[in-house]
Amino acid sequence: MWLSRVVLVLLAIVFEIVSYSKGYQIRIRFDDDEIFSDCRDQLDGVLNISGVWDLTELTIESQSDQIKVSGNTTSVWDIQLTDRVVGSIDVYKFYRREWVPTIYKINVPDVCSTMYDKNQYWYSLWTQYITNADDIKDKCINVRGVKYIHRPFILKDLQFNNQMTTVEGPHKIQIQLKAFNVFGKLRPTSICFELKAYFETKFI
Repeated sequence: MWLSRVVLVLLAIVFEIVSYSKGYQIRIRFDDDEIFSDCRDQLDGVLNISGVWDLTELTIESQSDQIKVSGNTTSVWDIQLTDRVVGSIDVYKFYRREWVPTIYKINVPDVCSTMYDKNQYWYSLWTQYITNADDIKDKCINVRGVKYIHRPFILKDLQFNNQMTTVEGPHKIQIQLKAFNVFGKLRPTSICFELKAYFETKFI
């Protein structure tokens, strides 16, 4: 159950990232036994979510329509401090018995350079609540054993612009992280995981 709630937090972060303006309110409903999954048909060396974060100390509590978050997460990915981490987020909709891409996609060429940027969506939603940010921000997710300590905060309903396609029904979000050394060479391990949920849209 704790993993299901952790995944809810990650989903909130993802959809705050891909949002550009208000327009629709998204409500996310989960199946407890099918929220988190590994990416299919991946090469050797591709790790799941447990390959980048230890989430066992993170506590998530549902309170009516709000989610209360507190506790810690710890980096466990075996890469180097000088590596550049590249991220990508792709949203898929389940349509006619298969997962098809949607317009919702984002590429982050340098995750660490923007992780604590106050102008980014994920700062207002997540990283501003990391109480020891000044001590760990230069380590990003590149150093094993770095602990992120959160002061309690509330995740509210998600809102994002949806002008071109519906977000109703089953969806999944695929998140990939890749690390490159100072010479631009890809590290032997990368991260890929998927989050699944049922989306309901309400115009506001």
